[in-house]
Amino acid sequence: MTPDTNDDIDTSTAGPVEADDSVGSMDRRDYLQTVAAAVAAAGLGTATTGGAAAETADTSLSIDERIEEHRTGTLEVVVENPDGSTVSDASVSIAQQEHAFSFGTAVNADRLVNGNDGDNYREYVPELFNTAVLGNHHKWRFWENNQQVADEATNWLLDQGLDMRGHVCLWGREDVAAIPDDILTAIEERDAETIRERSMAHIEEIITHYGDDITDWDVVNEAMHAYQLQLGVYGDRIDTEEPWNGEIVPWTSPLLAAWYETAASVIAEHDLDVGIAVNDFNQFPYAYTDNRYESEIDHINANGAQLDTVGLQAHIAAREGEFNSNDDPDGRIDADQVVSEINTWADHGARVKITEFDTYNGDDWNGDEERADVTENYLRGAFSHPGVDAFIMWGFWDGDHWEDEAPLFYDDWSQKPAYDVWTGLVYDEWWTDDSGTTDSSGTYATTAFLGDHEVTVSTDSAETTETVSVSDASGTTTVTVTVAGDGSAADDTQPPSVPTNLSVSTTTDSTVTVSWDGVTDNGTAGLDQYVVSVGGSQDQTIGAGMTTATVEGLDAAATYEIGVSAVDSAGNESDAATVSATTADSDDGTDDGDGDEDGDGEDDDGETPVEALVVNDYDGDPAWSSNRNDLGQWCGAGSFENGGGAVDDGALVLEYDNAGWFVEQIQQDVSEYSELVLVLAGDDVQADEFLLDVGGARGLLSAFTDDAIGTSASTVTVDMESAGIDPSTGGLSVRLNFWQGGSGTLEIEEIRFQ
Repeated sequence: MTPDTNDDIDTSTAGPVEADDSVGSMDRRDYLQTVAAAVAAAGLGTATTGGAAAETADTSLSIDERIEEHRTGTLEVVVENPDGSTVSDASVSIAQQEHAFSFGTAVNADRLVNGNDGDNYREYVPELFNTAVLGNHHKWRFWENNQQVADEATNWLLDQGLDMRGHVCLWGREDVAAIPDDILTAIEERDAETIRERSMAHIEEIITHYGDDITDWDVVNEAMHAYQLQLGVYGDRIDTEEPWNGEIVPWTSPLLAAWYETAASVIAEHDLDVGIAVNDFNQFPYAYTDNRYESEIDHINANGAQLDTVGLQAHIAAREGEFNSNDDPDGRIDADQVVSEINTWADHGARVKITEFDTYNGDDWNGDEERADVTENYLRGAFSHPGVDAFIMWGFWDGDHWEDEAPLFYDDWSQKPAYDVWTGLVYDEWWTDDSGTTDSSGTYATTAFLGDHEVTVSTDSAETTETVSVSDASGTTTVTVTVAGDGSAADDTQPPSVPTNLSVSTTTDSTVTVSWDGVTDNGTAGLDQYVVSVGGSQDQTIGAGMTTATVEGLDAAATYEIGVSAVDSAGNESDAATVSATTADSDDGTDDGDGDEDGDGEDDDGETPVEALVVNDYDGDPAWSSNRNDLGQWCGAGSFENGGGAVDDGALVLEYDNAGWFVEQIQQDVSEYSELVLVLAGDDVQADEFLLDVGGARGLLSAFTDDAIGTSASTVTVDMESAGIDPSTGGLSVRLNFWQGGSGTLEIEEIRFQ
């Protein structure tokens, strides 16, 4: 893929997710116009006639405070019967379908349409992104030479529900096949008339060809750095050694303004809903771009056309120089610095987009986990900034990235640490999935991320689903749902059935683990939880999806009565099933053999089975800091309260607060094993507080096992066949994702297959 960056230039002497078409939905472009109008009406930022509403960020607020203020709105669901009477205690669930914010990627048109890896490519593009841009095939020479591929790729992406950016009408760089041959000849011959006529005609042709299918066009790309087209017009009036000192400065030239004026005229003449964009690189780490890019933006606004989009490419580099300098500057900055830097560009009458993000550049990266952390910083900073509309990466897979260093996937399609950051933020932390019941006025209200949502309402006799777009971050979006019936929980006085087949699974000298068969509610409220008691007193509650519990802190060699009752959402509780359990004698620490007296291949004291494949036992060999596990494969973690985790007394300790990713790569076929085993411990850690992702199966850990996580080492077993895990999948890894709203400290003592 041809790059749109040139970070190797010498600057040391530089001067100064598918829109829903159902009723009530709103596509992303309409949403952005609504937001822009609201911002302009409120007098926020600076809005210039003909342009979108710009807005800077209030840096006195935290990242999360700005996200809540600018990226969420109140969604109010009013439930009525057909006669107009309100329905209390109706069940309401809200499931987000699409973000209003653009999360996108560059794609290779050839690979998308004709490539051998089309299946994977076609799967992941619409799954992970709601916006796309062609990496090359909308560039002038590419498009004229192979318009069919460009059109087929564009149409496929649009059919998948993605928005499309146009990149690029003109790019004045001669060494990347972006300029047609006849124009290269005209540049060499200083044929200004041909360059002017052909470039103006091309702007009109490509914009009108795609019409409203393109959200916005980069009319000219990298005017600060690539100006061969202008050299053909202005010749020696441009100083190629010090372009800021020439008679004509490329980024403030009359020709640059004329190109933008032409684009605006074409859009207006054909009544198109298409934005006008400027795009360039090096804004984040370097100092020299500040005055240049601002002067370019102001020049175009004043003399060409009001810009709708200011593009910041954001090819991030790991270097040793000081940020915001011209001496090998480091781009590894925190989210607050990202926000401050964006503010420089967010006050020029246009919205901002991160257009080409990746982390390929520089020689000082400390592994892919650091790349994931930096990706998170830029994502959080951009999403929290009220003036930013998009975060687009320049390719997502190493197999099709211009520097073979894409953010999300290795060449074999195994996932990088940044994959967990991307999915954890975009589709978990910043994704609405909520439920509850209507109040006495028939209303249920919640905070929802801006975008399209499915609202499902259930009563005692009917269920209906509607789609609504939440587009107002400062107000309330109200949807009225008409459905027959009464609230499902209003008159429920029937308790659930008594749990059956309660039995003791295992005991130690201080714990008893029991299990039982799950039950259903006999009323309409639905099962909510189980209550586990010891000697008639409540010990703990267990979620409705769990059917096992471990009681801890017991005396050795003592007998207890363990009870389990079921409770529904209306608060009705069943009688308790009970079972008698006796704890083991106190362990004297002796060992009379190999621990496998019954010959089943597993240590009878709960140790690792003899034939197990141990992925990592965190015994310090190899050290966690080496990012290698017991299989010799890569492992790592990040975004936790304690950074990348720490090994303490034979366990990896991960302190999470609605954030964190963890990866153990396997990279081998494990078909000879039937179970994935995680030996875990934690203080009030629940299996529904993090996702497990392995072998094509992805979901809350609680969805794959009934085993509970105790305060001491607990064996949590996942049956791979039942969980839908493909043990032979390429690039196999075990991943945990902690963006589920929970907080706590998880200790991982071992991961193995058996």
